[in-house]
Amino acid sequence: MRKKALKAIPVPKADVCQIHGIAAGNKNIRGVIASQKKKVEEEETLILNVYQVGGKNKGNISLLFRVFCQKDDYITLDVDGNKWRTGALLYLVCRDSGWCEYWWSYQQLEFLTDRDAGRAERTFRKWNHDSSEHGDRAAFALLDQYQQNIKAARLMKKHKKETDVIDADMEKFGELPDDYQAFIEERVFRDENYIFYDARRKRAFCTSCRKAFALEGKHLRHKTTGIWNDVDEVGHNRTVRCPCCNKFLLAKSEGMGRNGLQSVKWSVLVQPHGEEVLTRYFCHIKDFRTDFHHPRITTREGYRTVHGADRATDYMRDRYKSTREVRWCHYRDRGSGWNPPAETAVPRSVVMYNANLQEAVAGTCMKYSVPDIFIENVADDKRYFDSPWLIDQYFNSYRKYPFIEQLLKVGFYRMTKEFLEDPRYDGHDMNAGQSSVLGTLGINKNQYNMLRRIGNPGMMDLEILRYKPDLGWNEFEDLRWLQGGGRSDDYKKYIGLMGYATLHKLRRYISRQGITHAQDYFDYVGWLEEMGYDMRNGFNLLPGNFEKAHDEMSMQYMKFKDKKAREETKRFNCLLKRLRKETAEEEAMNLDIGGLFVRLPNRLEELKEEGESLHHCVGAYMEKVKRGETMIFFIRQKEAPEKPYYTLEWHGRVIQCRGFRNCNMTQEVKAFVEIFEEKMAEYENAKKKQGKAG
Repeated sequence: MRKKALKAIPVPKADVCQIHGIAAGNKNIRGVIASQKKKVEEEETLILNVYQVGGKNKGNISLLFRVFCQKDDYITLDVDGNKWRTGALLYLVCRDSGWCEYWWSYQQLEFLTDRDAGRAERTFRKWNHDSSEHGDRAAFALLDQYQQNIKAARLMKKHKKETDVIDADMEKFGELPDDYQAFIEERVFRDENYIFYDARRKRAFCTSCRKAFALEGKHLRHKTTGIWNDVDEVGHNRTVRCPCCNKFLLAKSEGMGRNGLQSVKWSVLVQPHGEEVLTRYFCHIKDFRTDFHHPRITTREGYRTVHGADRATDYMRDRYKSTREVRWCHYRDRGSGWNPPAETAVPRSVVMYNANLQEAVAGTCMKYSVPDIFIENVADDKRYFDSPWLIDQYFNSYRKYPFIEQLLKVGFYRMTKEFLEDPRYDGHDMNAGQSSVLGTLGINKNQYNMLRRIGNPGMMDLEILRYKPDLGWNEFEDLRWLQGGGRSDDYKKYIGLMGYATLHKLRRYISRQGITHAQDYFDYVGWLEEMGYDMRNGFNLLPGNFEKAHDEMSMQYMKFKDKKAREETKRFNCLLKRLRKETAEEEAMNLDIGGLFVRLPNRLEELKEEGESLHHCVGAYMEKVKRGETMIFFIRQKEAPEKPYYTLEWHGRVIQCRGFRNCNMTQEVKAFVEIFEEKMAEYENAKKKQGKAG
């Protein structure tokens, strides 16, 4: 529908008197609709002109909407706002004009004249292929049906663009392996079995080995071979060992109800498709309720993922959006919390079909991912990798960090686990794209040999060797012991102390003094260094009674800090007094003292450049500056006038002044900013006085 052609159709000179008469005849009427019929580009078009009526005696008449209806499409012109709308007329009237849906839908009101109603009915019946009766309000019911049909067709067309892509991916999934049913029965439900017995008839049946037994004195005896269990007595809900398959199973009486005897399990299958890898998740239900001799096993596929070289796409079997169609859709998280979804909807654990994952991914984009090594040596720790989506998560991790392959192949399993699970680590902790494990780890051959000597090193071991590449084996061992297997950066502090004493001596001292928290010792050493003590003096570095020395030094340090703060305040006041004297006659924007000056940005984009250079968020202030809600000033050094130094925000006062990575001001910058604030206050006060005098 060409909007320009539709808009050019003139509004008929409606019989205002007739509309007024219809409205005045019923005090509840809020509007009247007049119809037109035109040919627009050879297309039959019905136009509904919607008028609102109100005021005294319904004398106020205004045109709200013009609804242009054609056989396969409609559109509405909002006359007041001169906007095109695609919503149904019912919702537009109720939302925009204040008409309540009650007046529109449920009252027998004469919105249309007889002539207009007949024209609308005939047109909509023809387009809807509708011959049924709709009562007195046929025109409105047919209009609503017509618009709903058009909306459904539009939605289907929109959905088809997405579903066609999904269906193309679904065609990649082929048949299941021939032995998948046997895998379900023998492996998935291996532990989901019972021994059913009938005490009156002296019989029992094991659903695992499918053997029948006789009950002799509450004990199981095989009917033909004579194998029996004379230890466990059979009773309802008692655990009994089957003498044939040797499994300990729960006994159930045949006479008791079996309504709850259903077992739910999930399995995962990995299949190749060209260079892509497909993962499939199946829900299996084993039902003993009807016939425990032949329990019914049903299988339903619930989730699928297509893994490519650059991305993965997840799907689930569910209702498609707002439609009632059950089909494959894009995955959405079903959520958890107080009411987690049922086990039949979301897996809580899975059994993997593929005994050889490496063979399954051969020739695909995951051919070098060594998934078997990961599953066997890393994912066996349920504390870290207890997720039904484990294999998908691993493929996603490998796609993002392909160097995982190198770590797994050399046996660095703990390092791989910590790298994937610890949020402190990301791709920057490894050198991606290197052809060798040495290049990936960023270490030399000697350091690599030390890691191999450990056996299964972690990320902390790698960090220690990177921080001090010239460590010997004994020093490295001492540092690992001092770390205590923790994940802090205490090793840096220990290495810093190596200039004063050997690690062996520090280790022996900490052990003998019974220092449980190494940070207490680091605090003590830090105080000594800041106060200028001789750190090579053993009495200072390694006092005989650490607890006593720590407490005494803490008191000394507090006095030292108080004295230093007083000296800093005195120096700052002297600096401020001198600078005020030097700038007594200068204005705020002309300040040039102590090698610093201030200026406004030359263009708005400079804020973004300033933020990127100093690594702070001033770039986000562009809109506020543009709207005049705040002002940004740049503080520069005279020796480097174009290099960002400090950024100041002003809004009647100094809001903040930040340097590189949001660092605080130095004493010199602080004094400069204080004088700048005084000068700006003087300038703004002078402007107010001049305005008042004028």
